[in-house]
Amino acid sequence: MNMTISGARVMDVRASLPRHKTLRYGRRKLTDIRSAAIHHSATLSGSPEAFARYHVGTNGWPGIAYHLVIQKDGVIYWCNDPEAISYHVGNSNRHALGICLVGDFRTQKPTPEQLDAANRLIQHLQVQIPSMKQVFGHQEYPGYAWKNCPAFPMGTFRINYSQFLQKAVGKVDKPKQIPVAIKLNETLLAVTGFLQEGVSMLPVRAVANAASGKVEWIEQTKDVRVNGNDLNEKLISGSAYAPARELAAALCLQIEWDGSTNTVILRG
Repeated sequence: MNMTISGARVMDVRASLPRHKTLRYGRRKLTDIRSAAIHHSATLSGSPEAFARYHVGTNGWPGIAYHLVIQKDGVIYWCNDPEAISYHVGNSNRHALGICLVGDFRTQKPTPEQLDAANRLIQHLQVQIPSMKQVFGHQEYPGYAWKNCPAFPMGTFRINYSQFLQKAVGKVDKPKQIPVAIKLNETLLAVTGFLQEGVSMLPVRAVANAASGKVEWIEQTKDVRVNGNDLNEKLISGSAYAPARELAAALCLQIEWDGSTNTVILRG
């Protein structure tokens, strides 16, 4: 992945940090990443090397928990491949990328250099990883409401970040969407999906309900699960759409594509 970030200094320390002798983090696709998780180190000072020694030597983890660490001078340290499923937000690890700002923000404040670097980093990552649409604090993930991390107002951070992103990236034209019909066991459903960039996207709840599937909405992370399976969904006007093959697999359905009529055919 390209980590050359305009206006920021990035140090690649992935190969030099302490690692467990035998354990390794699991791997994921970049498209599995849906959010950036913001942490503070809860230490007055520190370094990626020190954090890695603690996480490996004391916690017994495969390596440092964070994918990226931002020092007080604004230097960004690249610590793990984004594909690594490192340990930093519990059950949400598979879909979150961990960013740690060095400092204890219960008694300190992030430096302007750190906040500027974090803004530039997230802007860059969302271009490199388009599925990473959300930015949350550690305490905003399921099961971590008790944890005061990163201990600075995430609402304010998101407002400032979104203003920064708007100025830096500007508006992007929406890809053209082609309507797609949906058949379930030869019955044409009243709802439609759409074809975008060669991928059929189907309305999750409508299709799952028609197939007697279980749909869960995880408010904290804006995730949709079908029969307990995470999907790479997109939220459009309040409705979740997911790739047809992912949704079919979650519902244990066979799937076919009729290109002559732009119809997704589901059976099972």
